[in-house]
Amino acid sequence: MHNMKKIKRKGISTSIIRANIDLLNFLPYADLYEFTFFKPEETEILKSFILERKKPFGVHLPFVFRYAQLHPQPTTLDDKLRKDTYNVNIKSALYAKELGAEYIVLHFPTAKQKEPWRKNVSLVEEVLSHFEELKNIIEVRIENVYMNDDFHSAFDYLYILKEIGCTMCVDVGHLLLDSEIYEFNPVNFIEVLSDYISEFHIYYADMETYTKCHHAPWGDSEKFRELLRVIKDFNVDLVIEPSNDCPERLQELIAFWEGI
Repeated sequence: MHNMKKIKRKGISTSIIRANIDLLNFLPYADLYEFTFFKPEETEILKSFILERKKPFGVHLPFVFRYAQLHPQPTTLDDKLRKDTYNVNIKSALYAKELGAEYIVLHFPTAKQKEPWRKNVSLVEEVLSHFEELKNIIEVRIENVYMNDDFHSAFDYLYILKEIGCTMCVDVGHLLLDSEIYEFNPVNFIEVLSDYISEFHIYYADMETYTKCHHAPWGDSEKFRELLRVIKDFNVDLVIEPSNDCPERLQELIAFWEGI
């Protein structure tokens, strides 16, 4: 079923502290927290944080586990890497559920993929089966990646969301990158998927900036400003997801977030 939530919540990702557990209690107060890549031995501290803040939270996979490669490979033609991604996703989803998470976010499809994977019928069926298993564990939100030549349009995502009955976490940075690579309008992308969106990840990216900053907090492009004007009116989870490697303009992102 597509997104029916009509609640606007301001969230913050622990990417802002690069999952440094020592900085956890310095996070601003928010309606919602999204945990990223912590270590298994740090979950007791996370549990204390959850009890103290008394706020809902989501988990960005793989959370306390790791994929065989740095990034997930859900649509790679390499059977071993693909199965590893599925196994880690299931393990992570079960652990997130046990911890009390409201939802999980996972990247889909494989980023920077050139192969025409959608022609592989058995792979597509495997993907659909995997999502069915995941959503029987916990709420699943698919996050758009970038540079997948075979799957990047709004209608590609619309197809998969309808097939699996999940919602979408639109990553603004990845969307800006793909709109630059494949020359499409990012606002149109959001409009096509609007009924299925349950979350936005907010930070800035373009091809040049992305080589210097993992998730730059702010940028001056007209595309970015237009996206911010559009997404601030959505009644969904608005989660800021800057990294801490380029902190220079973080206050501009925080000011936008606080003013939503």
